[in-house]
Amino acid sequence: MIKKDCKLIVDRAYPKIKEYYGKSRFNSDYPKVDYHYSIYARITGEIPSEIEVDPAGDFERDTNTIWVYYPAAIDEEWVIRTLLHEYQHYLQDEDEMKRLYESGYSYEDHPFEIEAINAEEEWSLFL
Repeated sequence: MIKKDCKLIVDRAYPKIKEYYGKSRFNSDYPKVDYHYSIYARITGEIPSEIEVDPAGDFERDTNTIWVYYPAAIDEEWVIRTLLHEYQHYLQDEDEMKRLYESGYSYEDHPFEIEAINAEEEWSLFL
């Protein structure tokens, strides 16, 4: 999907997501949404020739930004699911997330990741 099409979906769905879930107890500002080619390119500044695993998006707490990696976007459902997943991380306690990872949880069984994945199922509410 091209960035412009991805942004149109975000512009329609994101205000509804903010209204539905509200602000985080841990951050007084709503996160902004930004777009990039890939997480690797965003962090390193290099454009890789191949990426084995690249997330759909991520929430960067330091800048309070939800990043959407638009080349991976396949349709409106994908974009909304990505927003919902990353918005859950905005709502969650960063210290508790780290503590749970340090206690042995992995992405697959971390309660905060499970919560974010489950929130994706509500994607059709935000059409």
